[in-house]
Amino acid sequence: VDVLHFVHRSLMLVQGGLWIAPVKEYALLVSALSHDLGHFGRTNPFLIETRHELALRYNDKSPLENMHCATLFGICMQTSANVFGKMSSGDYSAARKVCIGAILHTDNAHHFEMVKEIAKIYEMTNGTCDNQAAVMELNADYVENVLQKNEQTFLQLFLHSADVSNPLKPFDISKAWAHRVIGEFFDQGDEEKKLGIPVGMLNDRTKVNFPSSQHGFMLFLVSPLIFGLVNIFQPFADLAVEMADNLQCWCDMWEEEDHPPADEVSKRQVQINQARKTAQMLKDREQKFGATESRDAGKRYSLSKRKSAHVSSTED
Repeated sequence: VDVLHFVHRSLMLVQGGLWIAPVKEYALLVSALSHDLGHFGRTNPFLIETRHELALRYNDKSPLENMHCATLFGICMQTSANVFGKMSSGDYSAARKVCIGAILHTDNAHHFEMVKEIAKIYEMTNGTCDNQAAVMELNADYVENVLQKNEQTFLQLFLHSADVSNPLKPFDISKAWAHRVIGEFFDQGDEEKKLGIPVGMLNDRTKVNFPSSQHGFMLFLVSPLIFGLVNIFQPFADLAVEMADNLQCWCDMWEEEDHPPADEVSKRQVQINQARKTAQMLKDREQKFGATESRDAGKRYSLSKRKSAHVSSTED
């Protein structure tokens, strides 16, 4: 439900109703709700290493994500549970394409490929994106040459960003989620030790430093994705600022609990300051807005515009 809420809020912030067909928005929300169906607390590398039945079935290619997606459509074979049951054949095909693409791209094996793709899109359209960042209404050039040309990529981006969004939340919430995630990793690590197989980098409860693990996760995995997201979609800028603030909170916790050497603290602080600088630079692109203007997309477009923008999903 947390991921579903993030995706729903994302679609509102980016004014999805003006450039995404309703059937695709609906499919993305279904994907968010079902992207971890049947998850049992083990990672893809673990399944592959142990020759799990899912790894064998899906030839080591995103076995968990393939299972989640297949489980969704398996449930929908039941008439009473078929959330796509009233769709036309064309709309069903469009919805299925969105679900498969979005859910499979929650596999972190695709993470850096997605980061590169988003960076490439921004590099090719940076003037358009920067101009859009300074206005509230979507302009035609941005819609046509950025949003519509990369629709499927952005749908996948919204779900993947939601899936790794814990570091973007207020620190107390972010910390609570981080404890749950690392606990799951430690449970897997315990089993890896029992089986005598390699223990994952973040899975050894006797070696992993909790605050440091979050620093690395946020700095090297999450921040390149989120900064890339904000480059194209300005309404997410506040989340980038929150993420940078959380980096500082984890550093403060690390100092308080572990009393690291001053040179290590200094090195980490440089990284945090750079992240904060980048986040603030992206946030400052909004400076042309009036102080009382809202970036809430729900207040930015009329129902008539929303209806007129809808196009058939079968035209793809």
